[in-house]
Amino acid sequence: MRKLALEQILEYYDVPQIMTATDVTGTHYLCTLYGEDEFGYKYLGVQISEPRLMAFIHGQVDLRDAYKYPEVDNALYIVTAHQGELAATTMLQPQDVSDDMLPEKGYYLDSSDLDDQAEQSVDTYELKVPANDRSTFSTFVNRMGWRASALRRTIEKIAVL
Repeated sequence: MRKLALEQILEYYDVPQIMTATDVTGTHYLCTLYGEDEFGYKYLGVQISEPRLMAFIHGQVDLRDAYKYPEVDNALYIVTAHQGELAATTMLQPQDVSDDMLPEKGYYLDSSDLDDQAEQSVDTYELKVPANDRSTFSTFVNRMGWRASALRRTIEKIAVL
């Protein structure tokens, strides 16, 4: 079982329908709700690279294709959400994935709603770290709970002081 951290909710209707998560190594997972049982919500999760995830978010990749054609072998998981905890619990083989677990063909995310949310929640920070002290910056980022991948998307300019 791999513990996951919620990164972003991409579609929400009563509960998160489509979301992204990461594991402790920074691997991205794209997760789509397919069911619920007494142990919580069940998502079909696929390990996904950041470029392909960004292509999905910007409406360039069909959601079903992300699951039908994963980038690497052994990339499909059942992801459970129970009592605020996310975990990739069971590795699936492609033949184990039934049609009722998969999203409909032809779903492309409309990221315009996400862009509006991002603009509303922008904070600005100025951090002065000596250029030769990268570990202080890394420690600061980790303690703030930020994800390095999210910082790459939001930091427009880094100045060495």
